Amino acid sequence: MKKRSLIHNARILTQADGLVADSMAINGNRIMAVGNNLQHDPDFRSYSRIDVAGNTIVPGLVDAHTHFAYFAITLGQVNLHDLDSIDTCLKKIKSFAGKLSKDDWVVGEGYAPDRWKKRVEPDAATLDLVTGGRPAFLFSKDQHSCWVNSRAMEIAGITKKTRDPAGGKIERDADGTPSGVMREGPAIGLVFKHIPMPSKKEMARRYKMALDHAYRKGVTGVHSFDGPEAMTYYMELAQQGKVGLRVTYYPSADLLPYLLKEKIYYGTGTDFFRIAGIKIFSDGSLGSQTALCFNKYKGTKDNYGIEVRTVPEMKRLITQAAKLNLPAAIHAIGDKAVANVLDAFEAAPRLDFGARHRIEHLQLVRRADLARVKKLGVTASVQPSHCPSDIEMIRNYWGRRGANAYIFRTLIDRKIPLAFGSDAPIEPLDPIAGIAAAVRRARPGKRDVFYPEQRISAAEALYNFTVGPARAVGQEHCRGYVLPGYPADFVVLDRDITRVAPTRLYDTRVLATILDGKVMYADEYSAF
Repeated sequence: MKKRSLIHNARILTQADGLVADSMAINGNRIMAVGNNLQHDPDFRSYSRIDVAGNTIVPGLVDAHTHFAYFAITLGQVNLHDLDSIDTCLKKIKSFAGKLSKDDWVVGEGYAPDRWKKRVEPDAATLDLVTGGRPAFLFSKDQHSCWVNSRAMEIAGITKKTRDPAGGKIERDADGTPSGVMREGPAIGLVFKHIPMPSKKEMARRYKMALDHAYRKGVTGVHSFDGPEAMTYYMELAQQGKVGLRVTYYPSADLLPYLLKEKIYYGTGTDFFRIAGIKIFSDGSLGSQTALCFNKYKGTKDNYGIEVRTVPEMKRLITQAAKLNLPAAIHAIGDKAVANVLDAFEAAPRLDFGARHRIEHLQLVRRADLARVKKLGVTASVQPSHCPSDIEMIRNYWGRRGANAYIFRTLIDRKIPLAFGSDAPIEPLDPIAGIAAAVRRARPGKRDVFYPEQRISAAEALYNFTVGPARAVGQEHCRGYVLPGYPADFVVLDRDITRVAPTRLYDTRVLATILDGKVMYADEYSAF
């Protein structure tokens, strides 16, 4: 695309009060004008013409909850997503391990006992049989459990005598021997910290693969909730001008001492890498049965989940972060965890300059707590793709309480601000699939709709993959819309997703992705 280009014969969904236009003018990395029949306006006579043949243009899609740097890392690991048994997982792990050097770690993610045809609890001894003496670490699909082998526990020094860390759990055999499964970050980290990072060259290769995938899916920006090591990586990319997406980063609360020492305030960064808050965990997840709930999990004697951070601990972290005007994005999946986070936010200091607190996931919430969410102005950062994926687990573990899970329609009707994401790599980085999930609340090709009264429209879902993420980070004045003065971040789709049948949403093709006025992806049918 030339520096000065006029795009016409389009259907442009600007996201501004339902405004639809048919043309827009771009100068460099900025949108100069949006309107109708601009190709006939003499002010743009010198602009190069691009006829998009009636296709639809939307703002650049932004995924409001990813682990993008880790997603890149996983592209060189063994992928166990969608495998339906422990045997198929072990077969794939063995094949992957056989291609490694004898001292390499076998690393992967995506195993899910709840989704196997027959639930089997994995253990170290079984993993030992296929890893050839190499240390092995495998994240569960939800990344709130890990499966490790004996060699990995030996390296980490985990024995019978190792106590459960606060906020974590080491699963054990009847005699107290660690089984090879750890629950939640404090326990997972005992092993994870020993895994070597990919080399710089290898990381660069994987990161490029992640960027290419994002562009093909129409993604121009992500909110990243990666671990502490990612901050250095992103900062290096930013210095080199190689971030490749508009990355809004929420460093772990563990980095607060560093942030305070270096005086890294809310908004620190560039157009492509910006600090917007801190990330805190209050509980675990549904799949690992560690999400903190008021009622116990169905089929258990006394499992209510895990309280990863107490309310006083969260209050302390929120107060410290506020010294830098940094809001908190707090992971809360169970209804008790959500209530705890709201208790902590109620004592939070005031923030300025559009800094907004968030609850990440807000998966199960008591209706009585919605008034508090609204009053506090908290953004509900939710992931529609989790909904169809979790239907069976919700029924099995929460039962009728599932009526309070993924209540998108209720949140919108209560005028609670939303920001949609995927939680990649836990679910695919694919906003169009996320939009379809929010609209249908059923797996592709299935008719089992999860509480259909909570469905929303495609237009509402699109808004929350564009304006919603911008507002969540205080940038709705400069991101999320196709309007004059805004960056030239937009996506060309092969159909108007707000006008097609819900079942056709999954078939939507991204024809082109433009970021900062540059064509990052264009398929063979694109005018770009």
